[in-house]
Amino acid sequence: MSTARGGLLAIQTKKAETNIGLAKHVGQYVRDTYADRGEACVTNAIADLEEVERLRGEILANSNTDAKQAEQLTKYFGILSAMELRFPISKDSSHINSLSFVWWDAFKASKKEKQQNVNFEKCSMLFNLAALHSQCAIDQDRSSSEGLKVACKKFQEAAGVFAYMKEHVSMRTDAPHPLDISPDAAKMLEQLMLAQAQECVYEKAMNEGKSEGVSARLGKQCFLFYTEVVSIINGSPLSSYMDKSWTNHLKSKCLYFDAETQMLMAEAERKKDESQIGSRIARLRHADLKAKECEKIAKNANKFIAEASKNLSQQVAAKLTKAVKDNETVYLERVPPYEQVAAISEAAMVKSVQPQNLNKTSVEVFEGLVPDSSAKVVSKYTELVDDLIKGEKRKLAKATDEARAKLKELELPDLLLAMEPREGRLLETILAEQLREKIAEVNSYGGVKHCYELAQELQGLRNVGTQMLNSAEQELEQEAAEDQNEREAYKEKWVIPASATLTTVLAESIAEFRQKIQMARESDRNTLQQLEQPENPILLLETERLLERTPYLQKPMVSVGVADADTVVSELKKALLAVEKCSAERFELEGKLNDMKFKDNILPQLMSSSDSEENIFKEQLSKYKPLQDAVAASLASQEPLLKALGDRHAEFVSVFGIPEWRASCESFSAQVQHAYDTYKQIQSNFDKGIGFYTSLQDAISQLKQQCSDFCLTRKMQRDDFLRQLAYSHQQQGPQVYHQPPQQPPQQAAAY
Repeated sequence: MSTARGGLLAIQTKKAETNIGLAKHVGQYVRDTYADRGEACVTNAIADLEEVERLRGEILANSNTDAKQAEQLTKYFGILSAMELRFPISKDSSHINSLSFVWWDAFKASKKEKQQNVNFEKCSMLFNLAALHSQCAIDQDRSSSEGLKVACKKFQEAAGVFAYMKEHVSMRTDAPHPLDISPDAAKMLEQLMLAQAQECVYEKAMNEGKSEGVSARLGKQCFLFYTEVVSIINGSPLSSYMDKSWTNHLKSKCLYFDAETQMLMAEAERKKDESQIGSRIARLRHADLKAKECEKIAKNANKFIAEASKNLSQQVAAKLTKAVKDNETVYLERVPPYEQVAAISEAAMVKSVQPQNLNKTSVEVFEGLVPDSSAKVVSKYTELVDDLIKGEKRKLAKATDEARAKLKELELPDLLLAMEPREGRLLETILAEQLREKIAEVNSYGGVKHCYELAQELQGLRNVGTQMLNSAEQELEQEAAEDQNEREAYKEKWVIPASATLTTVLAESIAEFRQKIQMARESDRNTLQQLEQPENPILLLETERLLERTPYLQKPMVSVGVADADTVVSELKKALLAVEKCSAERFELEGKLNDMKFKDNILPQLMSSSDSEENIFKEQLSKYKPLQDAVAASLASQEPLLKALGDRHAEFVSVFGIPEWRASCESFSAQVQHAYDTYKQIQSNFDKGIGFYTSLQDAISQLKQQCSDFCLTRKMQRDDFLRQLAYSHQQQGPQVYHQPPQQPPQQAAAY
């Protein structure tokens, strides 16, 4: 079942190989490793393993109710945590290396992954638990408030499982991490579940008739959640992994909620104060743009979002047309740019909810194999590792901040980009973000071509108005001609008032409207001439022209600095590359610290060593020493690199005319702003003209109807009078004609 906003997504569970010999392979390790614990302890452990294998098979068969399946998945996950503490499963020859867990990719059905790692099994089971919660949410009757409430709860629980998977398990799988259970995928799916939970809250508010302002705030949070999902996909390997229908669906959701929330807020503002129509039109124009973009992308998503976006686009267009007409005929308010309209504050009503007992290790199996004290020792060691890792990360982060601040101070790499003609990224440095967004908006409408389309629309409306006046005038002339023909035929017998004495008001109204059209035509001509002038500033807004005119740093004709320009540039690039390489090494070091932490398992050493806890800790923490030394070396190397970069930058500044280039950039930015202002002025003139002609058409239509009514009435009177004449002639009686005096038509309404 879909919501009115285009359907929600359920996550499909992963499939796995059932017969992997879990009890067999782990059982052999139990016999070899724990024989000293006694036969009864070993026998019980093997019996537990057989029960675990049976439970796994039942879970993979997926034949239970949803509640029972969720319970078993949670139970099995706790058992896997207990196994992880007792039975090391990996490729290591001293571990259980004969057991492999085999799972198919959740999003690529033909792709199979195999790992000798219990965390791969744990991660896959968590994925299926989250997927189950999402499916339960989709199965609810979301046409009712209660159904939406349950669906929201299930989506939040799914988000909680994905969050737990991301924080505690995903990174512990073998590299390269399978993409469907990677940290990026877990983070993305967590945000998706939150987005759909928030959408349930939004739907409930809409169904219950909450105010447009409240609904807009809820919808704004939906937009933010979906935007975060798309951002995670685009900024990770998921961008080339996820199916296009998924990404199209998610992008459509972003655009849909952006448009609908602005439409709702516009309606809320209308109800509050109808006269404040300017900001309302700005919101509706933005909503119209986003709804049309949504409608285009949704065609490649699914039928639900495609139908919803089409309906929304029609609603927004109708509201925008009415608001523009009301403003041009009644309020005459200035319409501000969308950027100046007050932002809608979001209202987040959902959060990730971790299911109960998910982080509890099962104590019902493998009793006696591990002493209780071992778990406490592991916890203590984990805290020491966490403190160590956090300390090293803080050092790396501080160095990164220092490098970033230095690059910003030296305007790098922007100055080097400025030397590349037609470099699109240079615009991000020269033009303010707000101005770049305005240019993008202009080009999304079609740029200069859009103005010509408006001009054609204007001409069409003007022609229609003129044709309607011509038609009205022809009707009056035809009626007058018919009256004159009868008058000439019957001479003094034709006592009906002449048409010319009755149509004065109508003729004056027609002339008045012609004069208005003529005056408007002159105004249109001026705007069109401004548009068609050869050096029209708005041509600068076109992408190619913009890149062509972007100012860039040029080599001086004569070198006046310490060295020639090419050498200075080359040395600066080398110095910048060295700093960037140092920053990249810090990023790699942070990743290595994370990997070592996630793979660190002290339990085998605790269980096999008779040494003291302190010595074991010291020995285990010593493996972090090489990475700590690498962090220290990286920090020490950065200072001379930044100094060298500063020196090369000073040489660069002494050779190149930076102040002149900055002045050119300021001038260029002002030209672009002027081009945009000119474009908006021309567009506004055309929009006002379209509004004027639309209103004028309504008035002319009323006048034309008055003319038609007058002509029809006159025809009926002539026909009636002709019958009287004919009857009188037949009777040969006195020729007395009863013709009521003709009243002139009422004064046409003034426009």
